[in-house]
This record gives sequence, C-alpha cells and structure tokens, in this order.
Amino acid sequence: MSTDQGQSTSGVPGLLLRVAPLGQRLRTEAGGAVLLLAATILALVWANSPFKETYEQFWHTEVAFRVAGVELALDLKHWVNDGLMAFFFFVIGLEVKRELVLGELADRRRMAIPSIAALAGLVVPALVYVAFNLGEESAAAWGVVISTDTAFLIGVLALLGSACPPPLRVFLLALAIADDVGALTVIALFYTEDLALVPLLVAVLIVLLMISLRWLRVWRGPAYLVLAVVAWVALYESGVHPTLLGVAIALATPAYEARRDEVDDVVRRTRAYVQSPNPEYARTALLALQRSVPPGERQQRQWEPWTTAVFVPLFALANAGVALTAETLRAAATSSITLGVVAGLVLGKLLGISLGAGLAVRLRLGTLAPGLTSSGVAGGALLSGIGFTISLFIVDLAFDDQASADQARVGVLTASVIAAALGSAFLRWSARRRPAEDGAGLLDPPVDPLRDHVRGPEQAPLTLVEYADFECPFCGRATGAIEDLRAHFGDRLRYVFRHTPLVDVHPHAQLAAEAAEAAGAQGRFWEMHDRLFAHQDALSGADLLDHAAALGLDVSRFTRDLGSGRFRRHVEHDLESAGASGVAGTPTFFVNGRRHSGPTDATTLARALLTTSDVDLSRSRMREDDPADHGASVLQPATAADMPDIAESEPETPARGGDHPRLDDDQLAVLERFGTRRRVARGDTLYEAGDAHYDFHVVLSGAVAVVGRFAGRPEPLFRVHGSRRFLGELDLFDHQEVVRTAMVIRSGEVLRLTLDELQAAFDRDSGLRDVVVRAFLARRAMRFELTADMRIVGPADSPEVQRLRTYAEGRGLTSVVVDLEADETNPHLAGPSGVGGDDLPMVVTREGQVLHRPDEAELDEAIPSG
Repeated sequence: MSTDQGQSTSGVPGLLLRVAPLGQRLRTEAGGAVLLLAATILALVWANSPFKETYEQFWHTEVAFRVAGVELALDLKHWVNDGLMAFFFFVIGLEVKRELVLGELADRRRMAIPSIAALAGLVVPALVYVAFNLGEESAAAWGVVISTDTAFLIGVLALLGSACPPPLRVFLLALAIADDVGALTVIALFYTEDLALVPLLVAVLIVLLMISLRWLRVWRGPAYLVLAVVAWVALYESGVHPTLLGVAIALATPAYEARRDEVDDVVRRTRAYVQSPNPEYARTALLALQRSVPPGERQQRQWEPWTTAVFVPLFALANAGVALTAETLRAAATSSITLGVVAGLVLGKLLGISLGAGLAVRLRLGTLAPGLTSSGVAGGALLSGIGFTISLFIVDLAFDDQASADQARVGVLTASVIAAALGSAFLRWSARRRPAEDGAGLLDPPVDPLRDHVRGPEQAPLTLVEYADFECPFCGRATGAIEDLRAHFGDRLRYVFRHTPLVDVHPHAQLAAEAAEAAGAQGRFWEMHDRLFAHQDALSGADLLDHAAALGLDVSRFTRDLGSGRFRRHVEHDLESAGASGVAGTPTFFVNGRRHSGPTDATTLARALLTTSDVDLSRSRMREDDPADHGASVLQPATAADMPDIAESEPETPARGGDHPRLDDDQLAVLERFGTRRRVARGDTLYEAGDAHYDFHVVLSGAVAVVGRFAGRPEPLFRVHGSRRFLGELDLFDHQEVVRTAMVIRSGEVLRLTLDELQAAFDRDSGLRDVVVRAFLARRAMRFELTADMRIVGPADSPEVQRLRTYAEGRGLTSVVVDLEADETNPHLAGPSGVGGDDLPMVVTREGQVLHRPDEAELDEAIPSG
C-alpha cells in the first residue's frame, strides 16, 4: 500500500520485519495462542463445574488397538500426551532443523547470545526451583520450570505490537528455539524410566530405514507414516517417551532452499500440460511441484495447522483441568512445589536470560542485533516465564502423586499469568521511555563502510542513507533526486543504500534485493542497483538473470548465489536495522544520521543535509534553476489570470509516449464507483495554481485545458484534454502547492475523486493504478524534457552529442538528448522542423534559441552559467 507522503508501507501495521518464516509464524501462532488460552479456560471451568467428575472420567476413558493378538491400550489423556504431542514435537524439531541450517542458528556469532541466554534461562530457573524443594522428592521435577511456551509467547508479542520492536522479536524467536532444544534434551535424558534396549534398537533401525528411503528417492508420505507409527510403538515399549520420535525424525529431515533443477522441472512439466492438457501430464506436473518443495517445509506446512489449532489445544484441555478448590489453593499457597515453580519461571527466567545475555556481550562472544537494548532483553526475559505446554507435559512425567501434580499445575498457570502481565507492562513502559533514552529517529547502526554500500568518498562530510525497495515506485522516483544531489555536492556527499523489501506488497522485492547483493559479490552492486530501478516492471527471476547477463556478470555464479539464498541474511540484517531505526515505509531517508521527515525532493534533502552539517552553505546553495528543483522553480505558478485565450474549438493535444491514455469502460466504472460526477461550463476552474492541493479529475465530456508556466519561457504552455482523459501529475500524491491551472474550455461533465477515493479505486483495480501512475511518470518525464537547459538533437551515440552532454555536465546544466531516428515521438521537442543530417547535432535552449553544431564559445554566449 502507499501513503500520501509518497511512501510504500506494509499492509501489516507495526511489523516492518517481514522475513517470511517469522512473519508467517507470528500470524499463525498468535491465533494458536488464542485457541490455547480458550482450551485452558474451558479445562478449568470443566474441572470446577458441577460436572467435574466427567472431566476425569472422559480423559481416563481407555482406547485400545488390537492387531493379531497384540494390544496397545492407553487412556485418552495419554493418547493426546504421548501420541498427538509427537506431532507437536515434530513441528518444533523441523523448525529447529531449518534454523540450524538456514536461519538464525546458522549464524553462529549472532546466535551466540540467544544460545547462552537460553542456557542460563534453563539452568537458573532449575536452581531456583531446587532451592525451594531442597531435600524433597519434588526437587526432581526441576524440569517443569525450564521451558518457555513459544505459542503463548508469540501470541503476546503480536498483541504488544510496536511495544515489542522487531529486533526483540527475532531475539526471542531464536531464544525460544534454543530453549526448545534444551527442553527436549532434558526430557530425553532425565525423564525416561525403565529403558528396554531391544524395542529402542528397533525404533532406531526404523528411523535409519526412513532416512535411507530418501536415498532411494522415495519422498511421498504414506511410506514414512507407516514406518513412523511402528517406530512410535517400539519407542513407547522401550520406556523412552515416544514424543521424542517426532524430534528425531524432524532432525533427520533435510532442510535446504528450493533446488533450481527441481523448480525447472516443474516449469518444464507445467509447460507440457499447458501445451497438451491431459490427466497424465497434470499428474506429473503436480508431483513435480510437490517434490520441488523441500521436505521439511512441506511437512511443517502440512502439520503446523493441526498442531496449532487441534493437538496443542487438546493437550491443554486434557492437562489444565485442575480442581481449584479452597483446599487445593490453600495447599498451593504454602506448597514448596507451587512457590518453586512460580519463582523459577518468573524470577529464574528473568535472572538467567538477562545475566546470560549480558555476560555473553561483556565477554564479546557475540553481538546484539541493531536496536536490541538491555531493557528489551529484560522485558523478553520476563515474557519467557510463560511456561505452559512443555511445563505441563513435564508435570505429567515428573509426578506420580496427583496432589503434587495439581500444585505444580497451579504454579505453572500462576507463573504464566504473572510473567505475561509483568513482561507486557515492562515492555510498554520501556517503549514510552525509548525515544528519550535511545534518541528517536537516529540511524541504527551507523554507517559501516565495510558492510554498507557507499557511493562517494567514505569520509565525505555529508551522509544520506536511504532505506528502499526495488519494486517500490516511490523509491524509483527518488533516484532522480539522489542523482541530482550527487551531481550537485560531488565529493562532499556519500550516499548509502540499505534494503527494505516490503514483500507483502511487493512480491519481487526480496529476490531483487538479493540479486543486487549477488551482483555486488562480483563488484557490480551499483550497476545492478541502477538497472533494477530503471526496470522496476521486470523483476521476476528470469528478468534478474537477463539483467545479470546485460551487465556482463558470471550468470552461472549469479544464479547459484540467488538459488542458495546466500545473501538473504544480509538483506534481513538491513531489515532489522530499518526496524531499529524506526523506518515505517519506503523510501525513508536519514540525513547525517537522523531520520528525515517531509518532502523528499532534491531541494528539501539538500537543505536538510546542509542545515545539519558544518559544510560551508555559501558554496552549497542549490541554484534556482537546479535540475533538482524542477518542480518548484522551473515550473512557475500559472494562475487563472495567466490563462491564454484558448478558443472553444481548440483541438485536443495529441498524446505522446503514454502520457495521456484514454480510460476504458471498466476503468471508468471503477472510478465512478468512488467518485462524484460534476457538470462544468466554459470558464470553470477545476483547480488553480496556489491551491493547497487538488483532486483527481477525469474528463467525461467537453474539454479542459491545463496551463503551466516554465521559467525562461515568455508564454505559458497548455495542453487540451477531451473525453476519457484524466488530469494530474505525480505531485497529486505529495500534497504540494498546486502550480498548474485546469480550466474548462468546452462545457461538459467531469468525474472528481479525492486522494482517498482514488486510493480506494486503486485498491479495487491494480491495473488502473498502473495506468495512472505510469501516465503521471510520463508527464513528469516530459516536464523534465521541456525544462532542460539544453535539448540536444542528434544520434545519441555520436561523439558530437557526447561532447555536448559533457559540456552540460561540466557547467551544471541539464540536458536531454532527442534522437530523431530512435524516438519518433520526440520531434516536436527538437525545435524547427526540416533539419537534415548536416545540421546535426543542434542545441535548442530553454528560451527556444537554436544552435547548429555549436562550439563551446557559442554555447557560453547563448547559455550563461550560474
């Protein structure tokens, strides 16, 4: 979506860090947390209702399976805890495996701090719990306090919104993953009794057989599911908790990025089906598509909805039903088990994680992500005291006595409520203090020439940092202003580019960002940067390869780098930096280290650069006719009083280069749904120079003349527009003072839309948005051409034309090349008609003077500099 300040923003409020796995996780588990909470409340209500006896009776109902005289009988509670929860641990294991290979855990230095913090967050709570139960049998249940409930944690983070900055979300996700690894290890080592080696060996052999099937290129699910069921039974008979089978299978499941050859095979088989539709081609295309998805991702996508929406809520329903009688609560209030669980989860997690992270930073074992502060870590540590799913799971393993188990469950529920309340309150308080403490609007981290992409001298006194998205039209428009600034300031300015791909609104942006980094690995970052912005409508995978070939890159290496996701982490780091720096949309500029607000034209940015630095202003003032200031100085206000006498019969101005397309019936229907029809008469003014802003108008009948006055031209210029043409320019979106006047010259009817109404129409029809924005860009391009200091007419690649362009650049003049052979839409820009080859190149000045094959002296006389 876009803002009226000329920025692209995400459709997810307050969440800039749209790295796909994390964003999907936040959306899925936030909803799962609601279901988990609902199941918990239902269990408590059921266990304390007049029908409380039915709670125990239902969950202790025995369900048995008999095959050839062999029977496996468990009650419903154990089928949930031992059976369905194996799928939960399978999904957790898949996530751990992916993060170990491709995600946060793969970056060992960045993972060091959350890993050490997670380890301390396991040990310290256990010690706190043991301190409350020293010398008692209940001390063996220390595992109850070691784990954080990831689903509840991320649900709370989603509710906190901007109070939890993106770097903290990433930190807590990495912490939760390391925490899960530790908790699963504890269950395997300390809560397994009566080990039977033969069934355990059978389970191990079956897991190895499942791994070998991969080498036999057996990839479909039924074979694996049958083997998994047999392995689960064997593991259950061995005495090892069978849920650990889910972890073992998950860690044995390969994790990798989608392979290029498999994706190409999908394309090949799909093309065959398109060319010759038949059931066999459809089947092979579908199988190829499924096979191309990495097995870990495929299985996680298949089972995560079930675990989130069904299995884990069922687990809560089966285990959270504690009878909260007066006697139970009195016993819990003085129970060392309950007090130890509450203290371990709330105080132990806070101390362990905070001290662990602080120690790791002090020992320089790793670095905190940009924007992650000690107060943020402390708030996250408090939230980590929400221990539910695995905590209740270990309660069932650690206690044989029902009364003790109920006391532990009361402790888990109480601690989770306290941790959620304290953590949320602390982070909201910290968020209110953050601007005063951290310096609102500061670039975080500062420019690092070893990592950042810097255009210009590294030690330049002026610094402009842009967070941008290659698919964002506003970012593409900003490139012109940046080039004007670089041309004006020269070596006194360094320009820094950081990636902010908004993948929920710009689907090609992430891959384009990685393509720029892949080109950078071959020393061509800026060339690719310029090319991607110049071809924003060509950012598909195939287009990126074409761009690489056009730049002369090693396409094979480039393709490998893109396919492997080699530079994904670099882009993610820029996104984290954007979140830490308070970036809310693209483009966002930081001027000399501070976030810029307001217009992003070259003149405004130049003024901001100068007023926040010690550079000599007298040498850096933008010229009144500087190319960066076309919108303000070159195009002069043309009021109704400046209107030339335009005859009612004046013909419509021909369109050029797509600047004034006619809307079709469907597009008009969309606009009419949101706009207002208005009858107009000759002499009526739709908008006038000097107005604060103007609305979008479509001419339905009659004719409208739009008049503008350009510096250096004695007479105003006008264009006449008839039926189905729309009025306006890019400044419609910028809320700048109006510099043109639109007056009716033939009575008729117009359709008017406010900016909000136009945006609603765009949301309804993205194709309409494309037509309007592209036309506006064409009109802006035409304005630049008409206001150039020098229009150079001649073959663009001729040495003489290049000489004239060099002359213009050397004197700070704007120029545009009109190649009559290459662009047949441009002859009217050239000046007098009937010129021949001997006359070229020729130069037309802004005042309309024509110079044939001029030398520098003639140019100096005709176009005074300064």
